[in-house]
Amino acid sequence: MNEGLIARRYALAMLKVARRFDAAGEVYQKMKIFEQNYISHPDLHKALMNPVLSPQDKEQLLTTAIGIDPGKLYIRGIRLLIRNHREMYIRSICLMYQKLYRKAYHIGQVKIITAMPLEEPVLDRIKKLVTDRTSREIEFVERIDPSIIGGFILRVNSMQLDMSISGELKKVKKQLEGEYPERERD
Repeated sequence: MNEGLIARRYALAMLKVARRFDAAGEVYQKMKIFEQNYISHPDLHKALMNPVLSPQDKEQLLTTAIGIDPGKLYIRGIRLLIRNHREMYIRSICLMYQKLYRKAYHIGQVKIITAMPLEEPVLDRIKKLVTDRTSREIEFVERIDPSIIGGFILRVNSMQLDMSISGELKKVKKQLEGEYPERERD
């Protein structure tokens, strides 16, 4: 079965249950924390795929991975995934839940990618510029990526503004390649 379809079905069910218990926001926050911890511990996926690990050990591993008190809904969800042998999809489900939650509650996401951490006054100015131009609630995600060399990349939902040095270098390279195409050799 398609991984995206599995993730969507489980995430939709989780959102529905979380709404029924008036805990959708709490689950959303825990999903964000879990996602950060999952990324920072790449061996977690390998451990979940280990057939020697018992379901109880996998549950313990996944409840510890969240880094905070998991709560009843999280534990119920983990048990369901393990019982149905879907623990390998947990990251996809986590990402899908976040996407569905933002869509359901009309939350825009803004990613700011820089080569080095931004100073608070600069970050605050960017946040103010973006929030002043929208009526939606905005969630800011700051990411550090030294490969952009300098400048920034700003992603607002599906739009992107690339003001990075690496982006500018790519543009210059493309222009130069267009002006000086390689000659065909005989």
